[in-house]
Parts: sequence; structure tokens; C-alpha cells
Amino acid sequence: MQLPAVNSGTTILTTAGYLFLLLGAIFLAYYLLKRFGVPNAFISGQNGPRLISRLMLGNRQSVAVVRYRNKDLLLGVTDNGISLLSEEEADDSQEPTTPVKSFASFLKGSSNNEA
Repeated sequence: MQLPAVNSGTTILTTAGYLFLLLGAIFLAYYLLKRFGVPNAFISGQNGPRLISRLMLGNRQSVAVVRYRNKDLLLGVTDNGISLLSEEEADDSQEPTTPVKSFASFLKGSSNNEA
């Protein structure tokens, strides 16, 4: 009994074609999930940093309030880096998903707590 002849060039091209088709389907599914899927689907855990509020000061300078591990961090953000300006315990009465009404009210609350 003789085995059928196999053209290895065609087999390799066919296998590579299926591989690229599979990779394309995976990347398409990833894109569609990021675009239309559940928000924060690819962020692990609930203790990730969350942007509470941000105030733009200039072209590429801003001050941001970020909640991370039950702390509110006041960060200065520039082209050159990020600086920690202030840190305080997060107010448990305020939900972490609801933004602060205004950036000025957050700063006013921070200055009252320090005094």
C-alpha cells in the first residue's frame, strides 16, 4: 500500500494561512470587546487606580485626583513625570465610581482637613 504524495510547500502555506486567520479572529474579538464590550473588562481586580477628577493647568500639565487602595492621591502630571502632591484616606461615604462635584471642592476639602 502506497501513501499519497504530499506537497510540503502547499501544506506549509495552508497551515500558515489558517494560523493567520485564527490570529486575525482573536485580534478582531479583542478589538470588539474593548470597543463595544463591558467597560474595564480587561482590568483585573477592584483595587486598580481610578481617576476621580482632573484639572488641566496648561498644554500638557494637569493636577489629578486618583483613588488607589482606599487613598486619594493628588498628583501633578507633566511631560517629564508624575509627582505626588498630597495623600489622604479616601472618604468612605463617597462612592469611588462617582466623581467629585468639582476639583475646587476637593481641594477645599483637603485644605480643611489639614488645618
